[in-house]
Amino acid sequence: MKSGVLASPAFSDDGSTVYINSRDGTLWALNAKDGTPKWSVPLGFSPQTPPSVSPGGLVVSGGGPDAKLVAVRDNGQHGDVLWRRDDVNPLCTPSQAGPDIGYSVIRSGDKGLALLVFRPGDGHTVNTYALPQATGWPVGISVATDRRVVTATSDGQVYGFDPA
Repeated sequence: MKSGVLASPAFSDDGSTVYINSRDGTLWALNAKDGTPKWSVPLGFSPQTPPSVSPGGLVVSGGGPDAKLVAVRDNGQHGDVLWRRDDVNPLCTPSQAGPDIGYSVIRSGDKGLALLVFRPGDGHTVNTYALPQATGWPVGISVATDRRVVTATSDGQVYGFDPA
């Protein structure tokens, strides 16, 4: 990984694997004990935020200005791209709220932002909710145990949503 890391790492559910995005547009899975590569998958863009990892090993790529929404299944010795959404631009780390629902703040139009609700298993859109008058950069998404969703922007705006 000569190009360097871009964004924080994320652990697998059992702590045995670390997932990172490199500056050359590659998602890496590393052995958490010694840092040796397990596998890598070229994404074709450089996510500037960490990936999202489900307990079952579904890794959804991070976000950034040129990012796409991509899901990779960790199959131990290799990662398999399950689906790719080139039609949306995720701007922060997607959040997975179980196997059936995921969230990402995406670019909407030229300057707008929206909360995308998607199915992690196949990437299909469930719904999209505008973030009215959003300014700044999305800084993340949090999902409560009752599936309420909160997202915020770097300009201090906070948006809350009831379960999808």
